[in-house]
Amino acid sequence: MAVNSYNKTKMEVFSKLWIGDDHSFRCPECGGQLIVIQAEPLESYDTPATKYETVIECSSCSYHARAESYTILGSVKDFDMEHIEVSGWSESGSRFVYKYEHLVDYNLLSKLRKTGDIVEFLIVDDYVIQVIG
Repeated sequence: MAVNSYNKTKMEVFSKLWIGDDHSFRCPECGGQLIVIQAEPLESYDTPATKYETVIECSSCSYHARAESYTILGSVKDFDMEHIEVSGWSESGSRFVYKYEHLVDYNLLSKLRKTGDIVEFLIVDDYVIQVIG
């Protein structure tokens, strides 16, 4: 997947929405409360998880964004500053290794690769933007 600067910028915004310094979920335009809506699941055969059309709306202004989001369980197989390889199991029990672009802290990825811990990765529009747990 080629790096697209528009998508990278969009993912940086999404990353900040989910992670924020104070772990709040605030609008990047007005600071209002954001509402996340996951619509019906999307049919997808290219990932081991169910993708959802995700809509993010501000309760105070007209800010809104759309994305596809999902989470997967896995471990860090390999990574560099832009890409991460996640190793895990599909719902049917078969092994998989997927490569994504990411916005995750390099030191955290180093620790996870060293320990081999199984964690949940939040993936938005095919970017890993957060490690959960």
